[in-house]
Amino acid sequence: MAKAKNDFLSDKFTPARLPEVCAPRKALLSRFNEAAEDGLVFVSAQGGSGKTVTTLLWLMQSKRRPVWIGLDSYDNALSIFYKQLATGLYSLQPDNENMRRVLTDTAFSSTPVEHTVELMSEMYPEEGRYVIVLDDFHLITSGEIVKSLPLMLRRLPHSFTFFILSRNDIPDDLLPLLKDEKKDVIRRECLRFTEAEVKQYLSAVGSFLTPDEVKLAYMATDGWAIGVNAIALSGQAAQGGGYDFAHFFVELAWSKWDDRLREFCMRTSIADEFDTQLAANLSGRSDAHAVMEDLSRSNSFLSRLHDDTYRYHHLFQEFLQKQLDQSGIDAAMLYKTAARYYMERGDYSRALRFWLTSGDYKGTDNFLFNFLFRAQGNGVADYAAFLHSFFAEELPPRAAREAPVLHVLYAWYYYLTSRFEDYARHMDAIILNLPRIAKAGNEFVEFAMLAFHVDYRKSLPAQVTLYHIFGKVLISFTKGGLATSIASFTHNLPYMHRSNRDYSEIALNPKILDKIDNTFAPLLGPEWVYLRPGILVSFTYERNRLEAALQENTEVLGLIGPDNQPDGRICVMVLQHSILWQLGREAEAKEAMENLTAFVNANAQYFLPNLTAYQTKLKLLNGNQTAAREWLDCYYVTDTDHIEFFRSFQHFTTARAYLSLGETENALHYLTLLKDFGKNGNRPLDRCEAGVLLSALYWALGRKKEAEDELTETLEVLQPYGFIRLVADEGEAVVPILKRALSKVCEKGYRGPLTRAYVNEVMLAAHSFGVSHKGYIRVRAGKDKPVKLSKQQASMITYLAQGYKNAEISEMTGLSIPTIKTHTSLAYKKLGVTNAMDAVLKARELGLIE
Repeated sequence: MAKAKNDFLSDKFTPARLPEVCAPRKALLSRFNEAAEDGLVFVSAQGGSGKTVTTLLWLMQSKRRPVWIGLDSYDNALSIFYKQLATGLYSLQPDNENMRRVLTDTAFSSTPVEHTVELMSEMYPEEGRYVIVLDDFHLITSGEIVKSLPLMLRRLPHSFTFFILSRNDIPDDLLPLLKDEKKDVIRRECLRFTEAEVKQYLSAVGSFLTPDEVKLAYMATDGWAIGVNAIALSGQAAQGGGYDFAHFFVELAWSKWDDRLREFCMRTSIADEFDTQLAANLSGRSDAHAVMEDLSRSNSFLSRLHDDTYRYHHLFQEFLQKQLDQSGIDAAMLYKTAARYYMERGDYSRALRFWLTSGDYKGTDNFLFNFLFRAQGNGVADYAAFLHSFFAEELPPRAAREAPVLHVLYAWYYYLTSRFEDYARHMDAIILNLPRIAKAGNEFVEFAMLAFHVDYRKSLPAQVTLYHIFGKVLISFTKGGLATSIASFTHNLPYMHRSNRDYSEIALNPKILDKIDNTFAPLLGPEWVYLRPGILVSFTYERNRLEAALQENTEVLGLIGPDNQPDGRICVMVLQHSILWQLGREAEAKEAMENLTAFVNANAQYFLPNLTAYQTKLKLLNGNQTAAREWLDCYYVTDTDHIEFFRSFQHFTTARAYLSLGETENALHYLTLLKDFGKNGNRPLDRCEAGVLLSALYWALGRKKEAEDELTETLEVLQPYGFIRLVADEGEAVVPILKRALSKVCEKGYRGPLTRAYVNEVMLAAHSFGVSHKGYIRVRAGKDKPVKLSKQQASMITYLAQGYKNAEISEMTGLSIPTIKTHTSLAYKKLGVTNAMDAVLKARELGLIE
């Protein structure tokens, strides 16, 4: 059992070994000691400043037990980052069975933050002192990670000190955790060597320079740690200097190394970290381990991360890779060697990355096959986070020409992240290259069919008609349905009819389901048995036929068995609760929610963010502002300027939360994005939900004509389907707008498509809903408080003061006219005025504009 535990633990949590000789730097270590007393230390400086070595020196002096986590670009995903942190904590108590249970839970990657919190709660209390170090934190750009990290730090026992080493400044989310920012944030000015320290260090390594030479060394390096180290290696000062590592290293060390050592370093530099076997494979040297040991002992350019894994300093690695490019060595073959190495070890994502980096795209099929169909998935959000880093540097156009299977991966990624134009481009390429894609494997054909099925540009009847394109090359369907094994067929969204695509068109033509039965349905295997009637129930619900919907949905629940996938089951359970809640059957609704929550916790923890979003939405409909604040505090709710498809449901809750708190500018931002998302992706229900909320917001702002126009447009989209609930669920916030719309429809001269009966039915349903639910539209009046205009509001008033009209402001700023009107309207409200002239005069009086 002990051996199994040791095999499980990654030694990545052991600090890198110090070089044999280091500068003592007593004053700097004293500064580290002072900061460490406060529990959190943030070391911010550019590469080569000595962050790592100084922290290692402090650790050695402090005698505290460390967990050292050297981050890389692969760690910039929520599940991977917290797996590292949790495993590091477990390494301190490897005999703690409860911690091991949490860490090995198959659901860890679905809710890594929550699991890490649970793991921390299982730690045995100990009297020792510990240090956790996150090195290279600048590689972490995920908003979710940065926002959730304070949650972890606040839960660490007081026996822990937390060090974060980064090339960037401290993120705003971490600032509240500091007791004294001036003391607890150590910047590059503190890390610079003094002239006396330069002399002392050079003497320690046997370089006894004259005072003038020491002064020259200090001036050349400006106290930059890696420059001082380069001089220490050579025993002489370099001309020039500053922060040019290549200049130092070529002149003082690289030019003096023998050819075999230089070639070894260049060949191994393609990997961010490597063990003896990979180094031997890349270098062709049987003595690879001895070479690495010697290098890591003699200088700080190569660090031993643990027993058999090493990493070059980032600056040195960048230098080596440039040397490799100029050396004539076959770099492509090196990347292929690394790809095969990781393939043999089952690390299919790294294997695929290295193979693609080699530039030999014709050999991609096998690597992509294993990545898509053999790697384990942990929900759409986790998969998207990985693909974000995967596509950080786009491949050249020839990649997909030589390996057309890449179009399938591209199409899936771009649809998932709502980059619709890019998706369309690759989807068209899939159709053109389908025969070549089929040669790579039958699963790729099915995957292409899935990508085609969500093509927002084509109606379902059109897709059924074009099914023969795939039928020509498809050999057979995967048993059980490929869609249920490679990804979420609902994209983890909670409404079946608004999941991987908007299925509203079926409400107009239910017979299309008969044709889908014999074309795309086998991709879903046995899930289609309940999904088919489940989509129709959703339409019954949207038409406000609640009693009928309850009966039909209960029957659908009976079609789901223990072997069915959780995604579809969740959709049916969410709808069951929605119906019962709308009907006011509180006890049954409560039981339905308890069943849903229990099922998600046991079988689909990746759905917890959407479940929380759903529960928060219900609370907001009852005016619960505390729920709004709690939602916005969730680590997975981060500011965005782009709607990612799989998070769209959460973004609607974010917009509602801002509305309930009176933060109308933020609400407008999200609702505008969501409306565009619905339009661009041909998702009428998303477009209309955003439209209803925008209408209510405009009305609350006093922009009644815009409110009426927005709601009229929304009703015109929904009326052909007979959908009512989407509008009615906004209650009293939309009743006055509906009354005005009904009055307009009843006018003799009205020639629009809306009917009196439909608008009246929606209005009655909204009024009925509003009687029992307070609603959440709030607009801050700004009265009795100091007037403070936002930057955008002040800009709008300034433009008005200069005599510009809305159209001219739009042309100059790039903002849409509705956005300009919103900023202006909010400024008017804060200033207590109703026109531009009064706004300008009042703003000048208050000193808000020049």
